[in-house]
Amino acid sequence: MAYRIIFKLKEPQKGKSLAKQKPTPVNLFFSYGYSGLKNDKRVYIPLKYSTGLSIKPQYWLDRPTYRAKNTVEFESVKFNNRLNQIEDAIRKVFEKEIESNRFPDPDQLRGLLSQELKRKVASAPISLNEYLKKFIEGIKSGQIETEKRTKFTYDTIRSFEGLKQQFDKFQTEKRKVYNFHDITLDFYDEFVRFFNDKDYSPNTIGKHLKTLKIIMHRAKDAGLHTNTEVDRKKFKVINSKVQEIYLTESDIKKLIKINLVKDKLFDSVRDVFLVGYFTAQRFSDYSRIRKEHIRKLDTGGKVIDLIQQKTGERIIVPIRPELEKILKKNKYELPRVLEQKVNKHIKTIAWDAGIKETVLIERTRGGLKTEVSFNKADLIKTHTARRSGATNLYLAGIPTIDIMKLTGHKTEKEFMKYILVSKEQTAINLLKQPYFNKHLKIAK
Repeated sequence: MAYRIIFKLKEPQKGKSLAKQKPTPVNLFFSYGYSGLKNDKRVYIPLKYSTGLSIKPQYWLDRPTYRAKNTVEFESVKFNNRLNQIEDAIRKVFEKEIESNRFPDPDQLRGLLSQELKRKVASAPISLNEYLKKFIEGIKSGQIETEKRTKFTYDTIRSFEGLKQQFDKFQTEKRKVYNFHDITLDFYDEFVRFFNDKDYSPNTIGKHLKTLKIIMHRAKDAGLHTNTEVDRKKFKVINSKVQEIYLTESDIKKLIKINLVKDKLFDSVRDVFLVGYFTAQRFSDYSRIRKEHIRKLDTGGKVIDLIQQKTGERIIVPIRPELEKILKKNKYELPRVLEQKVNKHIKTIAWDAGIKETVLIERTRGGLKTEVSFNKADLIKTHTARRSGATNLYLAGIPTIDIMKLTGHKTEKEFMKYILVSKEQTAINLLKQPYFNKHLKIAK
């Protein structure tokens, strides 16, 4: 006897962006010629059966397969195997009924199918460790993209690799393999204690917790588990305000003046860092500035015109004389120096340039706060260039909205968190404004 079996999504969510689509149930529709009365008309009534599985519409393909797409990000093989088991089960119970000269209605067929499926042993689902490994492979190969449909950055990939490394160590120490259902509030406490015992900073711990939550959410969207513990308030991402430093214009002049002609690597590191300062961009952007990014305006001035890798924003940066000199020296093709090299050598360069101010930094290690003194030069890194550039632009009295167009910050609130200006510096800056220099007549 002829019949038709297809699987369909309960809520296809058409019109919604992929990032906003939520997992939706998958239903079995078994059409086998059964009919009944509806509004005094005879119509065919199929068996509609919930498979108990859910999937994001972006991973589903209707015609011709009516199955999950074959992707790295979604464990389609085991998902589809389960659908195949359900399809085999409905064939078996229906054909058995026909052979026995019985023609069950949809409700009877539903009961028979449920009984048959209870006798089936579902294939073992992918584990948390397997998923984490496959996820990292997927983001490295480019098969798995961000929610915005872009490739993951090098730094983000390193974060996932770092989580896997620490998670492996944690499991070894606990002598236990953790799966999706094991990620509970008790796990959270033990995982945080694991990091505190190793004197990790709150922000490092928070980074690993944040990355783990992303993995759990991705796996849940893929239908691999139903654990929602990571969404509870107590499963919070730990963080503490990092005390950053910035270089004053006096510090920058010292870096410019130091003679590094005899050391080609140090000279290249200094040039790349200063380009970061004069453009107020991220290392991923300022380190790749090339001749094609330079253009001349109708007014005669020159600008750097580029697209920020992280945000996709177009940024146009005016070229001031010092920056023009550095670009011209390098024939508008900056030396290719790895970020790790810049972070390592810029500290030595700054020390030799005479940047030797002592800075007190409050740090938290192992859950304990301590105040540690550092030489300012030892705290300089690639991002110091961008932060220093933005801060000194602000101190120079340039309107915040104009600086934000250079840095790419979306809101003034976020920008003000970013720049490093003390209350005293703010007062000094305000005293330069006409308002604080007016002489009002006071009545006697």
